[in-house]
Parts: sequence; structure tokens; C-alpha cells
Amino acid sequence: MTVVEKIKSSVKELYTGYFAAVMATGIVSIALRLTGHMLFSTVTFDIATPLYAVLVVAYLLRVVWFPKLVWRDLTDATKVFGYFTFVAATDVLGTDFVLRGHVLTPLWLGVIGVASWSLLMYFILVFLVFYNTDPIHHAINGGWLVTTVGVESLAALGSAMADTFPTHSAGLLLASTAFWGLGIIIYLIFIALIMYRFFFHSIKAVDLSPPYWINMGAMAITTLAGSRLILYPHWSSFLLLTKPFIEGFTFMLWVWGSWWIPLLVLIGVWKFIVFREPIRYEAALWSIVFPLGMYTAATDTMSQIKGLHVVHAIVPWCLDAAVLAWVLAAAGYCASLLLRRQPQILDRKTKAQVR
Repeated sequence: MTVVEKIKSSVKELYTGYFAAVMATGIVSIALRLTGHMLFSTVTFDIATPLYAVLVVAYLLRVVWFPKLVWRDLTDATKVFGYFTFVAATDVLGTDFVLRGHVLTPLWLGVIGVASWSLLMYFILVFLVFYNTDPIHHAINGGWLVTTVGVESLAALGSAMADTFPTHSAGLLLASTAFWGLGIIIYLIFIALIMYRFFFHSIKAVDLSPPYWINMGAMAITTLAGSRLILYPHWSSFLLLTKPFIEGFTFMLWVWGSWWIPLLVLIGVWKFIVFREPIRYEAALWSIVFPLGMYTAATDTMSQIKGLHVVHAIVPWCLDAAVLAWVLAAAGYCASLLLRRQPQILDRKTKAQVR
């Protein structure tokens, strides 16, 4: 098999949400940086950046080589929301660049994030309104909430860039506040449908895929975006009026996100221990790593708000869990590559023996 054929084989059935690996690596880098672990933060940042570039090329090649498969995924309500991981990965990486003192790179990443989110959002809305025929209990899953993660990542990046562009800080903060509120509305709509799916339709172990962790991750990034808005020192008169609302709502959303964690752990126990579903590497596992990393960064940032310092006590534990999850997911990916190569090696040895 030639190199081109191997690449084609790899991108043919590329998971729509694979940018979750960049999201996870990027937010772990940010969480490590916020907690003072600069060396490890740099290592994960140096992994996230080329990984983002590689995935961009891979998805573009898939569009060129397999346009029918891409269209199939774009018109599948169970898969299309995975593409929002590109939006979130772009903005998370942009935020990491901001924290490292870059100016132009996060600006262009922000433009790409806004453009891609807008195109995806309205394409999906048109598809769901006019073309989708799948019933709700077949179509909806935790991946739908990546829409909230995508729009909240725009809010987080915009608020982070306010200091970088002080002459435009008022506009950036206003836009960030608007994205923050829109993300909450989208979350409330989708989480109601997801809970309906949980409570009123039969659930099998295979249905409880890793993207359900986004139920918590969406609230974590909303908390992070809200906390950054609250902590920004130079507000306009209009935004000052909304500050008490944002502060109270941000804490409430953090509580709701925290409430999800024990339930998600219990779901994992039910899936892998009670029903003994085999644990194996899959691209969707990065959808568990990202919420853990985001919860760490969000809690650390929120703890800087006056009166909420006490929550910082759990940050080291959260960071350990996020880093451990990232290491396990990365190890699982490396192991899957080795297992994929092993049959080829054995096949070569067999052919050599025959000769």
C-alpha cells in the first residue's frame, strides 16, 4: 500500500468530532498554565498546535477525496454536530495563544472561529428544520451540546483578547457577553431534549457514548467565559448593569456542571462494569478529557471572584484528573496505532516465511 493510499484509508471514515483532541490538549495546556505548571503547559501546547494543523489538512483531504461521505455526515443528525469541535478547538487554541502574548494569531483564529460557527450553525438549523426525518430519540446525543461549547469558546476568546486590543475592548466584551448568553439559551434547549431522551426512552449501554460528558463540559466553558467577563476591570456602563446577573448565573451554571460529574461517573460504572462493555480507544474519548480540563480552568478562574475563593481548594484534584485522563487517552491512541500496525508486520513475516 502506497503512502497516498494509507492516507486515504485514514481519512475516509474520519470521525467528525476529532478536533476534540485539540480541544482537550489545548484546555489542559491552559489549565496547567493557570495553575503555574509552565513546562508541562508548553509541552501540551506544542502538541496541540501541530495536531490542529494536521487535522485541518486531513479534513480538507477528506472533502476532496470523499465528498459524498462528507455530505453523508453533514446530513446525519447524530454526526454533524461533531464538526463544532473545529470551532471550539480553534478558539481554545486562540485563547492559549493570547495567554502566551501573541496578537495576530489569536485574531485570525477568532475570525475563523466566528465564520465557521456561523456557517455550521445555520446549515444545521436549515437541515434540521427542512430535511431531518430522524425521531428525537434516535438523533439526539451529548454531541449536540458542542454547539454551546463552540459559541462559549467565542465568548472566552473575545474576553481574553480585550486586553490585547484595548481600543476595541468595549466591542469585544459586548460581543463576548452576547455569545455567552446565546450559548446558555442553546444549552437550555438541547439539555431539555437530552434529559427527555434519558427519562422517557430506553437506554442501552452503547447509547451512552463519551460525548455525553459535554453535558458538563458545556457548563464548564460557560463558567469560564462568564468568570472572565466578571473579572475584566474596565466595563462599559451597559455591561456594568449586567455584571450582577452574569456573576450569579455563572456560579449557578458551575453548580449545575458540578452536579453532572457524579452522574456521569455512575453512567460510566453502569456502562463498563455492570454491562461489561469493553474499554477500548475511540476518538470520542477526547470528549471526556476536554470537560475535565475545562472544569479545572473554569473553577480556577471563578475562584478569583470575590467571595468564591474557597472553591480553589478542589482545583489541584481537578487538574490531576484532567492530566491523567489526557495521558490515558494519548496512551490509548498510541496503543491503537501499534495494534493497527501489528497485523501488517505479521502479514509481512508470513509472506517472508512462505518465500
